[in-house]
Amino acid sequence: MSIKNFCKSLPKVELHAHLNGSLSPDTLKKLYKMQNPTSEDCENIVMSTEKYSSLGECFKVFDVAHSLTVTPEAVFQSTYDVIKEFQEDNVIYLELRSTPRAINGQMTKQEYIEAIIKAFQVCKTDFPDIMVKLLISINRKQGYKAAEENIQLAIHYFKKYPQCVVGLDLSGDPMAGDAFLELLKKARNAGLKIAAHCAEISNEIETKDILEFKPDRLGHCTCIHPNLQGSDKLFDMLIKSKIPVELCLTSNVQCKTVPSYGSHQFKYLYEAGHPISLCTDDKGVFHTSLSKEYELASSTFDLGREELVKLCMLSVQYAFTTEEEKKLLLSRIEDFNHESKF
Repeated sequence: MSIKNFCKSLPKVELHAHLNGSLSPDTLKKLYKMQNPTSEDCENIVMSTEKYSSLGECFKVFDVAHSLTVTPEAVFQSTYDVIKEFQEDNVIYLELRSTPRAINGQMTKQEYIEAIIKAFQVCKTDFPDIMVKLLISINRKQGYKAAEENIQLAIHYFKKYPQCVVGLDLSGDPMAGDAFLELLKKARNAGLKIAAHCAEISNEIETKDILEFKPDRLGHCTCIHPNLQGSDKLFDMLIKSKIPVELCLTSNVQCKTVPSYGSHQFKYLYEAGHPISLCTDDKGVFHTSLSKEYELASSTFDLGREELVKLCMLSVQYAFTTEEEKKLLLSRIEDFNHESKF
């Protein structure tokens, strides 16, 4: 079995996937047709970062997805398709994250969340091989009031659907807005797990504040790097914290937050034995899959099949799910590992 086929066959765990960034070209075309049933001009509806040269510009591509997910029906379809595609890539556990959106006259934030949950419930029957959870996001750029409102919604739906809504995600453009740590504390006290995008740009004070807050997981941490000037103390602080980091190779390279795959912080965190998980971030935007991310890690950092299986099994430990569900996931990966040796 080639390493490409091995990575595709491996039962995988995805901990960092944004719903709207995960929409495939096929789904975007489908959503466009839902909005414009008589139009034939949907071939150019794509999301891509190829023409952008910075992290800030990469955020612009989400305008495409947002313009097409303005009704509960569109949100349901988006969620359903994303789950289907992850299952087709042999992902057995998926945490989707999304910021609730209200569209005047078309959709409330509550309807947005409920459309996602409805898709989860339907997919549980249609795609029984994948387990799916929701992290409700707060977008830095939208300000304190929106963040507070989204956290209240997260707490409400966590209480109503505890097997579905499991955590809160701090995301959005790191060059705008605040980390809202006092609000994150409120969510944590309510029982929600916390995943926080951290150090996507150089901001030593905020990075220290986030590390001291100790979220359950961190996203990216591209500017916490032993070879970056002034970042060695932050790197030591991260290593001592033992907070798992969600790493997205293709995303970071295409957003220009790291110069190349070989210089990615994966290398240093992996060699230090720090908890890490390979993720896609936005599979639609970056034209990737979790299988491709595992294949990239293998070829770039000389990881063998045993190392890839171990990475996947460790990712289960960092998932925002129950111990019973973790045992089920580990069992599936162990069965694959045993079978692949024969």
